[in-house]
Amino acid sequence: MSILPILLLLGILTIASGKGSGGYTERIWNGKKYFISKRHEPFNLAQMNDRCKQIGGYLLQIDDRTENYKVGKFLRMSGGFGPYFTGITDEGSEGHFYNYNDKTPAKYLRWRWFQPDNWRVENCVELWGFGLNDKRCGKRGRYICEAPI
Repeated sequence: MSILPILLLLGILTIASGKGSGGYTERIWNGKKYFISKRHEPFNLAQMNDRCKQIGGYLLQIDDRTENYKVGKFLRMSGGFGPYFTGITDEGSEGHFYNYNDKTPAKYLRWRWFQPDNWRVENCVELWGFGLNDKRCGKRGRYICEAPI
C-alpha cells in the first residue's frame, strides 16, 4: 500500500507538475490544486474566473494565514514573488473585500505596507510575496486559480 495518497490528502506532501496545463504551473496542497498562470495579460475578473472554471476551479480565495504562506511559497518556486492577481475584489463596494467567484466576504487579508490605498481606483487584489496589494483591474499580470481535488 502506498503512503503517497495519504500524504497528499493530509497536505503534507506538495507535488509540482513540471509541464503545467494550458499555460499554468500546478501545485498541490491540502486537498487543493493551484494553477499559476505563466502569461502576463490584461486582468479581467469575469474572464479569468471563467478560465479557472474551465479547469475546474475559481480565482484564488485566501482562507487563512497558512494558505497565504503556502501560496506565497508556490509563487516563489514558480519564478518570483509576483504580483499575481487573485479573486479578491472590492468592486462595487469600496473597502469591503469579497471573493469574486462566490461573493462571500474575503476571509483573510494580509496587506502589504500602506495597502490598500485605492490609488487611481484599484478594485482588484494581487498577491505579492506574502502580502496583498490593491491594483487597478485591467492591468497586465498573471493570476492564480484554485480547485478542489
